[in-house]
Amino acid sequence: MVSLSSAKVDYVSSDGSRDRLLEWLDNYRAIIALPPVDIADPTSLSHEERKELRRRVAVSNFVHYRCVQSANEAAVLTLCHQAGLQNLHQRSATKGLKRIKVSTGSNARYIPYTNSELNWHTDGYYFPETHPIRAMLLHCVRPALQGGATELINHEIIYALLAQQNPDYVAALSQRDMMTIPPNLDAPDGPRQAQSGPVFWQGPDRICMRYTTRRHNIQWREDSLSREAVEALRKILKQRSDLVFHRQLRPSEGVLSNNTPHRRESFQDSTEQNQGRLFYRGRFHDSIQIPS
Repeated sequence: MVSLSSAKVDYVSSDGSRDRLLEWLDNYRAIIALPPVDIADPTSLSHEERKELRRRVAVSNFVHYRCVQSANEAAVLTLCHQAGLQNLHQRSATKGLKRIKVSTGSNARYIPYTNSELNWHTDGYYFPETHPIRAMLLHCVRPALQGGATELINHEIIYALLAQQNPDYVAALSQRDMMTIPPNLDAPDGPRQAQSGPVFWQGPDRICMRYTTRRHNIQWREDSLSREAVEALRKILKQRSDLVFHRQLRPSEGVLSNNTPHRRESFQDSTEQNQGRLFYRGRFHDSIQIPS
């Protein structure tokens, strides 16, 4: 199977690049249509489980899994460690995975802690390029009463499609001042200074991406090519539903991702106490590296 990270394919100048991209897209569509990888014990992955997780990540940069038995936070974090995710991002006194649920407190002004739609973004897009979020976990403890589906798309495929449209688009989106995030001194995980950086850049083992669809409090480069490139990216996210993984995650299901763009549909929560939508979220400074 072909992927940008494993084959290092140049989709702009190599002979037969279009055929390789089409093969990759076919493989990718097949992978994201599969049922989740069943995991018998998240604290001790079997050889076959590691092999299948690794195969899917190589093509899609994320993998959908299902723990056969209910898994607590410690077990889910151990699963992450076995996928090579050791460096958990922690900027607050809270240790371990973050609990994402509807809040009535100070977090309520941040969309993840509401029942509203959460549009396309990568996690930690407001972090500096020098210390990025390279991988992320979403694990369902309790789903919403209705709605709240999760969607993901492989960012390396977005890069390749943009390169096929116009190589200047990926060059523009790789400029170091392409996207600027203003400071936020009241952020829930600690004060943030203004951050400028690219949308795409080459990491040690794969292309990385930082992005948000939100239009407020984001400063994009204002030249015409940059505007065209951003609009082309938005069109891919809006129009290429065939490339989007869409699932209503059930209890003990989750996704491990190399911080690919993802979104959440709006939802209706249960009104019963302690029965609302609850997800574990982990942000990591490592990429997924699943051993043989």
